[in-house]
Amino acid sequence: MMDGGVSDISCGDPDIFKDASHGMRLWIGSLKTAAKCKPHEEVTKEKLMRLTKEALVKCLLDGYQTVCSHSDTFESSRVNLEQFKSELIAAQRSVVKLQQQLLNVQTEQLNRISTAVDTAVDRGIRSYSDIVSQTIENSVPVLSEEKLKQVVQEAVIDDDRSKNVVVFGLAEEDSEDLNGKIVALFEEIEEKPSFEAVRVGKVSEDQIRPVKVSLRNCETVRQLLLKAKELKTTTAYRQVYISPDRSPEERIKHRQLVDEMRRKRKKCPDIHYYIHGDHIIARDKG
Repeated sequence: MMDGGVSDISCGDPDIFKDASHGMRLWIGSLKTAAKCKPHEEVTKEKLMRLTKEALVKCLLDGYQTVCSHSDTFESSRVNLEQFKSELIAAQRSVVKLQQQLLNVQTEQLNRISTAVDTAVDRGIRSYSDIVSQTIENSVPVLSEEKLKQVVQEAVIDDDRSKNVVVFGLAEEDSEDLNGKIVALFEEIEEKPSFEAVRVGKVSEDQIRPVKVSLRNCETVRQLLLKAKELKTTTAYRQVYISPDRSPEERIKHRQLVDEMRRKRKKCPDIHYYIHGDHIIARDKG
């Protein structure tokens, strides 16, 4: 994602919150029924003390199971909110930075105009409009509407890319059930996300085209990338790997890291090298 961009962190289906609310209401309803209460104000310690031990145990167990079934949902939501807050702060900083840059450009232009006018007066130039026109032509260009549109478009494309993964090495056939292949691949790592899949690149007899998989949100992408290393331990997908959907610039940088890592491995075979983020990490084998 671009610096200052805000990714889509609405991870998970909003219906899970409905399910959690519904489950809690059902449990509250069963508790009020057992205590023979209608409004919740009627539920008191005295009325609960009248229940049998069996009824109390059942109500407690139902409540415990309800809370446990949704605890992961609430924790995931908390993490997502923290991520959203961090990304929102980053976006606000990016906006402030862009505003400052625009102010700097405007200030520079005004200074250029002022200098040109002073020079013109000294030289006896009469036409102020000529001076202004010449200065504007030679000044630092203002961010045009087309440039702003390009920046916004790049941000949108980058945000969409954060919801994709690219699958390499998945066997390609003339008439293939691509969705079925992706489903089977994800099932191998115990994942069943909703997705759209398409081969990318030109058809070639010598090379298998990668598959771009678009997912619902960035959390699903993160989960798949965490589990992708498990494919190396399988028989059917040992030569298949899943990577982030990188921009052309990111692909070049990643390729350079891979080449550098291979040189290090060749030079020091007793050291385990691997890529983490934008860095090469070295650890002793064993």
